[in-house]
Amino acid sequence: MKKLIIFLVFIMCASQANGCEEFVSYEPSELKEYRDLLSKVGADPIDRLFAFEKLVCSDKPIMRTYAVKVGLETTDNELVRNQIMLSAMMQKKRIDIELFPNKTATDLDKKFIQTHDGIYSVVVTYYSEKEGCLGLHGSRECKANYSLIIKGDKAEFKYGNHIGWFDLTSSGELVGVLKAGMDARYSSIPAKISLY
Repeated sequence: MKKLIIFLVFIMCASQANGCEEFVSYEPSELKEYRDLLSKVGADPIDRLFAFEKLVCSDKPIMRTYAVKVGLETTDNELVRNQIMLSAMMQKKRIDIELFPNKTATDLDKKFIQTHDGIYSVVVTYYSEKEGCLGLHGSRECKANYSLIIKGDKAEFKYGNHIGWFDLTSSGELVGVLKAGMDARYSSIPAKISLY
């Protein structure tokens, strides 16, 4: 029980930081140490999260991608996975939502997918890891209608009339649906946001 309380306090403190204050240049030996700890079978969740937080703030983009990919692949601890997803989203400069037409797609859904070449992209203009929020549409805050809100293993996307709901999957992707409009002429389009 004591270990769980310490872990929860660690998660809360980590999520109050505003992502990486700055990227860090690590020595190769340090990168190897954090890499080995992150991928170690049976590693303590706190140790694994510590290694992830170090690697995701590396000044080497490939190490940041590695941290997210391997971090999600090597742990089934829900709190660690949720923190990795949150950190990964805080690194994004743009939200790319991949769209997949299905049998229930309306003509307007198909037109929306075609207009965006199957990927609906929105630039991120504000980050708040403390609020679990990405601001969109030139905003310097998280406005209700122009944001992506992260709660645990779920994300809710709002950009004007475009609304989406996503869940973190075991494959390390956010999978869900996007509605391109709120009236009956639109259905729910299957959609995905990749974390790396």
